[in-house]
Amino acid sequence: MDQRHRIAVSDWIEFEEEQHQVTGITGALVRLRSASGHHQTIMLSTLLTDTTFHARTAPIPEAADTAAGLDPGGVLALLPKEVRTAALELEAHLKEATTGYQGDRLDAQAGEPRPAYQPDLPLTARVEAKAAELGLTPRRIWQLLDEWEENGLWALVDRRKARLKNPLRNIDERVITAIREQAAAERHDSSSSVSTRFRRRTQNRLDEDHGPGTVLLPKEDTFRRIVKLLLTRSPSDPAYQRISDANQPDRTFGNVIAHRPGQVVMLDTTPLDVLAFDPAMNDTYNVELTLALDVATRSILAWRLTPLGTKAIDIGLLLADVMTPEPMRPDWADALRYQMLRVPFERHLSVDERLAEAAARPVIYPETLLYDHGKPYKSDVVQRACRKWKIDMQDARKLKPTDKPHVERLFGTIREQFSMHVAGYKGFNVAHRGKTVEQQARWTLDEIAEFFAEYVVAVYQNQHHTGLHLQGFPDLNISPNEAYAMALGSAGFVDCPRDPNLYYELLPIADGGRAINAYGVELNYLVYDAPVLYQFRRAKSPYPTGSWPIRYDPRNLLHAYFHNPRDDQWYTLRWTKALSDLQPFTDITLREAKRLVTLRGGDPKDEDYQQQIAKALWDLQNRTDAPETWSKADRKRHTRDRHRADAQAQDAARSLPAVPVPPMPPAPDSAPPTVAPLHAVPDLPGEDDDFDPHSIQPAEVWNPRTSQES
Repeated sequence: MDQRHRIAVSDWIEFEEEQHQVTGITGALVRLRSASGHHQTIMLSTLLTDTTFHARTAPIPEAADTAAGLDPGGVLALLPKEVRTAALELEAHLKEATTGYQGDRLDAQAGEPRPAYQPDLPLTARVEAKAAELGLTPRRIWQLLDEWEENGLWALVDRRKARLKNPLRNIDERVITAIREQAAAERHDSSSSVSTRFRRRTQNRLDEDHGPGTVLLPKEDTFRRIVKLLLTRSPSDPAYQRISDANQPDRTFGNVIAHRPGQVVMLDTTPLDVLAFDPAMNDTYNVELTLALDVATRSILAWRLTPLGTKAIDIGLLLADVMTPEPMRPDWADALRYQMLRVPFERHLSVDERLAEAAARPVIYPETLLYDHGKPYKSDVVQRACRKWKIDMQDARKLKPTDKPHVERLFGTIREQFSMHVAGYKGFNVAHRGKTVEQQARWTLDEIAEFFAEYVVAVYQNQHHTGLHLQGFPDLNISPNEAYAMALGSAGFVDCPRDPNLYYELLPIADGGRAINAYGVELNYLVYDAPVLYQFRRAKSPYPTGSWPIRYDPRNLLHAYFHNPRDDQWYTLRWTKALSDLQPFTDITLREAKRLVTLRGGDPKDEDYQQQIAKALWDLQNRTDAPETWSKADRKRHTRDRHRADAQAQDAARSLPAVPVPPMPPAPDSAPPTVAPLHAVPDLPGEDDDFDPHSIQPAEVWNPRTSQES
């Protein structure tokens, strides 16, 4: 009766009294690899009819050559030195037995060829002489010659000393698979002990896949050793490390290449590892850093430091900062001026006169923006800005920081060179945070922003970068400023747009537009008005929808902005119910005020709804009690609103000022009384209001060393 056999790839068989593994089947041909590493291709019919063929259901035992299938040269190069030396000496003996010389015939050693190995002697005589010299049989020498001719130097290695170690040799493959699958399932979980929770869950996985009690885990010590061998990150490692490794791609990292300035500009936002101090509230708060990095020159083109919670308007205006020169500060050295970039400064000055008082930071027109999936980056403000300036937008994959490796590495550089050296450094996670960080914080957000600007211009832009190389000189590292100067020689200088109304054109527009009524313009249940609206009341706009586009800055909702098509000017609209002592407020604060009014029974349909919102805002911003008794949310809201109002005023100052409108006096019956400001120290009599602390001359410092020398 005919016996049927099923052969598949990776099966082990016995053929010609040797173990073979099936490595491939193509039609009627079968490719085999022997236990010694020899490959051969044979007809399937010939293999099955051979008397030495036997099918096996399990692989060869570990005692066989474990180096089969590996690169012999690689295995040989990683063997101990004495093993390689012995193989080379044996190869020299075999060369002498076949050619009469242990090395090259043209570079023969003294005394070669020896009398017993003269080339004119028969090969059999030379083999017998070599066998007698080495103390082996002639049959063994002939076997070594055959193996050497077929497999090279690897055939002469002592396999007992070259046996590869497999620490998982006796471990069930199902256990290995369960450990890997369970580690992948827990990559986002909190850290746990390997011998408790992780071990229990792995055993539950085995029971579910193979039946209760079918596959049992080894002892705890062995289990911990297996986990350490299989996993790069143990389940007991910090969670942030395991989560970071899980976000890495399962293949080599890509490489974003840019050949000219502005070809690819990366945008990203990260929490700055420094706490800012608010002297008015006597409290600290977190800060976010948003910056733009040019890939070609590794230059930091623009940056913005904001309280936690970056807005879309911040990203849109960041693009304007990229194309705007960084102004010189009064106390900066002349070495930090733009003209020190070693570029044709006079020619650039004839194109852009703003560079006369600019700092040594490149001014670049971006071509492509690479950003992440953050909500501010996908806003209408950013899209309109890119559409206006013909900038391409490309978003990175979600939860793949490796798509922006340059800017991610830059954040680490900023942490090491800047954040760690600022009072109030809090580390990049709780494990690295000190005990008295809040007490050490002493710098306001504006002061930190000034420190960071000086760091970028004076330090980072002039520091040699290991990722920047001069074309043709791969061993020569250059700085971002040097890379920018050299790139201008090949790519040229691109003039950046200088729109005086840039700030207003980047502001968001009220959805659907607004109608100009007799009482003004309604926006977010607030009414704004100005004398310029008189000529447009109840008039149909020339825009397609018939409504008027009203722009607003979410960082300061005290005002809205209207573009007059007749004189092509921007006008400021003021909230009609604004109290005289009401500071600027953000959209977040407005939502909180509406929530409080709703809790008190307020209705947007009520006539006094705006007045209720005004009182709620006033109540949020001006407490009758001392600031130190405020809640943490109140202090944070007050700090955020004040800083965003200052940033909004600075952005508006860079454009042509909108036509202002005089503040409207509050209603005498509805406005609450103005609270006098609190002073920790009363004003001294005769104190000068124009006092300048910078005008004080510091006192001389006594130096004991100088006194001893004199």
